[in-house]
Amino acid sequence: MIRKLIDGHYHLGRTSKTTCYTNVEDLFLYREEAGLEIVCVHNIVQWETKNLLRNPLGALAKIMDPQHIYAFGGVIYPQPDRQWEPFDYLGQAQELIFMGFDGIKIQNKPLYKGEWKIPYYHENFDSFFAWLEQEQIPIMFHIGDPKEFWDINRIPKRMYDFGWYYGENLPSYESFYEETDRLLEKFPKLNMTIPHFYFLSDDLKRLRNFMDQYPNVKLDITPGGEMYFNFSICQDFAREFFLEYQDRILFGTDNYGGNENCDSKEQRILGMRKIQEMRAFLESDESVFQGTRLRGLSLPESALNRIYRDNFIQWAGEKPKPVRFSKAEQMVKKYREFAAAREDGQDLLPDFDEVLRQMEKRRSLWESN
Repeated sequence: MIRKLIDGHYHLGRTSKTTCYTNVEDLFLYREEAGLEIVCVHNIVQWETKNLLRNPLGALAKIMDPQHIYAFGGVIYPQPDRQWEPFDYLGQAQELIFMGFDGIKIQNKPLYKGEWKIPYYHENFDSFFAWLEQEQIPIMFHIGDPKEFWDINRIPKRMYDFGWYYGENLPSYESFYEETDRLLEKFPKLNMTIPHFYFLSDDLKRLRNFMDQYPNVKLDITPGGEMYFNFSICQDFAREFFLEYQDRILFGTDNYGGNENCDSKEQRILGMRKIQEMRAFLESDESVFQGTRLRGLSLPESALNRIYRDNFIQWAGEKPKPVRFSKAEQMVKKYREFAAAREDGQDLLPDFDEVLRQMEKRRSLWESN
């Protein structure tokens, strides 16, 4: 059976790599070849120069395919040595949403805690989160990482090689849940989705309590491959959980475009294989995931339709928001100035210029119609 499928969790490039203009081209090839109805791009910006093209490219992607591309904007952060000073997170979020972004992407990943120590429940973020809660803006909020990343004997070698072993020098696994609890005590009605099953696939009883306490929170099933192995171990309970919360679980992949280590075609092949393995796990009693045979969930059609499509539409909107050309162009020019002022931003300038050319081209076509 052919089902409509939305990838609600896509990145233009790998988190650790510089995003570039060709990643937009990768996105459109990926959507077409994977047979996806819609793709939602999530942009993590923070303070790093290599991320400065992400919001501009997200806006351009929406302009180039306004029916099939959603994008969540990421807020620029101050440099870490100024993180405790007041900063206009709220104003940036309002500008991004007014410009035409469909939601806000936030990341609280241990990798950054060596530099970024201020917690999200700090008063500096209060007006930001208060507005997001009041307006019910969709938020994709990455929180934590798999428990194995704190254990030298359990972390996968690939993740260790990425530099994602956290050892004793970074905050503990539990500290991220404590931080989230304190944030939600202040803003319990945030309209947020936590990806990767909140890294609690091995403790579904705890996750059930969390979901019941905060009924606005949703989850996505973007791998972390550990999730699927954990679900397989407790197949019956996992299936029961998926059925109980079938209207609060979204499909996503964490797929991304090519980079200097992996070309676009190779990355698309890997991404489509991931989709096939995820779907096989959800749709069948038995499946193979990352080379290992697992017991799947064999979910009913009604639950699959919600997870694959309906829940995303309910959360992010029936259609992508239209982009305001003038505001988008202003943003690109402002971000280009940021890059031009930084020594490590010079290589990004030709890509910024290409984004502006493409926007101007499409503005002319739009105005002529």
